[in-house]
Amino acid sequence: MKKFFSVMGYFILSVLMFFGGVLLKAEPPDGISASAGNIAGDPEDTPSDPDDAEEPSDQADSKEPAEPSDLENPPDHSDAEDDSQAPTAYYYSLLDDTRRGYYDQLSEAVASEEESVVLSGITYEEADPIFVSVQYDHPEYFWVEGSYTYKSGDNYVEFIFNYNCSGEEKEKRESVIEQQAEEILAEAPADGTDYEKVKYVFETLVDRTEYDLEAPENQNIYSVFGNWTSVCAGYARATKYLLDRMGVECIYVTGNAENEAHAWNIVSCGGKYYCVDTTWGDPAYQEGIGVDIDTTSYEYLCCPDSMLSRTHTADSAFEIPECTDNSLEYYRLQGRYLESSDQGKILEIMKKDIDEGEDRTDIQFATQEVFDQLMPQLETVIQEALQYEQSVKGNQGSVNYQYNENTCRISVFWKR
Repeated sequence: MKKFFSVMGYFILSVLMFFGGVLLKAEPPDGISASAGNIAGDPEDTPSDPDDAEEPSDQADSKEPAEPSDLENPPDHSDAEDDSQAPTAYYYSLLDDTRRGYYDQLSEAVASEEESVVLSGITYEEADPIFVSVQYDHPEYFWVEGSYTYKSGDNYVEFIFNYNCSGEEKEKRESVIEQQAEEILAEAPADGTDYEKVKYVFETLVDRTEYDLEAPENQNIYSVFGNWTSVCAGYARATKYLLDRMGVECIYVTGNAENEAHAWNIVSCGGKYYCVDTTWGDPAYQEGIGVDIDTTSYEYLCCPDSMLSRTHTADSAFEIPECTDNSLEYYRLQGRYLESSDQGKILEIMKKDIDEGEDRTDIQFATQEVFDQLMPQLETVIQEALQYEQSVKGNQGSVNYQYNENTCRISVFWKR
């Protein structure tokens, strides 16, 4: 059985140093970074555990190509918004007016590369999730790390930031990011629907980026636009960065996928919310787990919670929108989403692909029960399809097939 497996976790380094009220937060070497305190941070695909960060401690703050579609006219839930729309600041929207003031202070300090900022009238436990919110809303702040040092006293907290670059180096990286983003945006469907824009970003990042746990700067967007190698935090932040620029509402989400820290996105298409996991769409992520290297997983493009929740669980620290609509599921749009294991319907899809000379057939099934009913029949249906190909086209072909139990999808590869 070909199931997704999670990448190796990492140990959360937690070293408490108490000198004059100063607390240091150490950042883990290899995982999603989690910001200090009670909030789980950015996944590096191996994040720090929010449960370990209940006291203001020096908790390690390691925050942390696609096949063409034959979809001509997906349902137009509504037109995408224009490029002038401000970037999505979803986590800012969750705050009351007082906390928005602290958010603005933190955001302005990071944007200006200030060494530190003092927030008055707030405790560390209250302030840390606000700093996390700034980082989640602003993927363009690639230079600030999730780990930091802080001082706290009576009714105040000071954040002392940790920057991975500054000055000329920061400007150089910004220039690289801007150049790469502009090239991508220039090819985007400017007059397309929200869905078409999301699909374009998903496919472009899957096509260009390689999944690599050892990728440098893998908790920020420079790992993607500067090196085209990253982990989930980089993929998800790059997805948000591009969709922000295209006027599509996009939210950065952290949590766990198969018991490992992970990051993905929620997007809005025509006012309805959908889950997008660009990392899990990338065949490079799937290499070595029994899934063909050329197989892009479109199941993770605009899917509902009911599909993603089979493997993903979002952190509970923040409220996120529910994703209940399934009308934009990729294989549903392609007419390749089946509610039953009807052999006739499966054979009909395979014959269509044979007639059109396709190299593969992909079909997704609605439930695990339907998928389980299919599996004992699958080889019989494939044999019938091969006999059809020989009788109609005279080809003495062969096949191999793969399947993903998490998403109930089969892929049949026709060899001629």
